[in-house]
Amino acid sequence: MGQAVQTMPRRLLGSELRRLRQAAGKTLDDAAGSIGKDRSQLIKVEDGRATLTAATLGQLLTHYGASTQDRKRILAMGVEARKRQPKRAYVDLLPGANSRIADLEAAANVISYYDRGVIPGLLQIPEYTEAQMVAGDGVWWETSYQERANRVAFRLERQKLPEDKPLLFIFTDDALLTRYGGDQVMRRQIEHLLRAAARPHTTLLLLDSRHPANPCPTGALVLLEFAARTPRVGLLTAAYGPSTYLDEPADTEAIARCFRRLQELAFSAEESRSRLEAALEAT
Repeated sequence: MGQAVQTMPRRLLGSELRRLRQAAGKTLDDAAGSIGKDRSQLIKVEDGRATLTAATLGQLLTHYGASTQDRKRILAMGVEARKRQPKRAYVDLLPGANSRIADLEAAANVISYYDRGVIPGLLQIPEYTEAQMVAGDGVWWETSYQERANRVAFRLERQKLPEDKPLLFIFTDDALLTRYGGDQVMRRQIEHLLRAAARPHTTLLLLDSRHPANPCPTGALVLLEFAARTPRVGLLTAAYGPSTYLDEPADTEAIARCFRRLQELAFSAEESRSRLEAALEAT
């Protein structure tokens, strides 16, 4: 097992292996012993600080009882993890990319989330999400009720974060004008936003969609911050196709500056709450 720089492919592989180990009910000692390593070495692999040879990775997957599909996918991730990574950005093109985003969100100590014209996914109620998925049905994937249901379930699963995890949400106020699911759904969605805003570790800020100084006038932006020496991760999400990860300090610092500017431009938490209450009365 080689010592490695903590790149995004290695971090994503490590999170997949951790999830698979936990699903199999295996301890770190059991898993490490199955491949002739010690606990500390496997911890480095799960943290993205070390790699495994193809043969050793295959042996570990056998110990976990990985399905044929998972085995193929994770072995492909192992190939990516062992490559040198000359590019600053990493685009996760392998199957299961969405689940790896959820893993990173679960591992992060702090999450900052910006979106324009839509309620951020981590704050959506099921009916709002379903209406969004209906809009994309037959466009981004073949028309399928099961596909929509799976996407809704996955988004709701991502929302199961500890209540004491610091969360910052900034989104433009025109998101309150689009009636996904109709007026009643939007009313329940705004009520949900008000409850979220009242949580002690959640900050919810509205931003004027017409503000000329907005440094991020299109798209969504996510910044994930972790404990200890683990570098921050910036995530550029897309409506279709894979998301782009950035973990170079120069890039994540630029994203952090963007969030600081967005906070300066946004309405205060109190004003944002007042505007949500006014929007609720108007529905």
